[in-house]
Amino acid sequence: MKDTNQIEKAIRDKCVKEINNIVDSFLNEIENKLRGEYNSCNFYTLKHRKDPKKEISLMGMEQLKTVLNGMLVEGHIESMLSIKSRELIKKLELI
Repeated sequence: MKDTNQIEKAIRDKCVKEINNIVDSFLNEIENKLRGEYNSCNFYTLKHRKDPKKEISLMGMEQLKTVLNGMLVEGHIESMLSIKSRELIKKLELI
């Protein structure tokens, strides 16, 4: 790697991959238990807790996966990046 931007990008990519794995695991549970065992729906509606009129309808697991990945990356990527960067610096004994 030529510079710190590439290192940060590699760590960020690793964080995104970790989030994707968490979402995949969650969706596998839904697929196997709810849809498999109970033959449940394949359509989902996300509603705002305080205003149920605000909603997003999702068709299928791929749309649900996209929404969950995006939501979790947006909500957690910066803190994950910060912690993983500190861990790397500590391992390299730079500080």
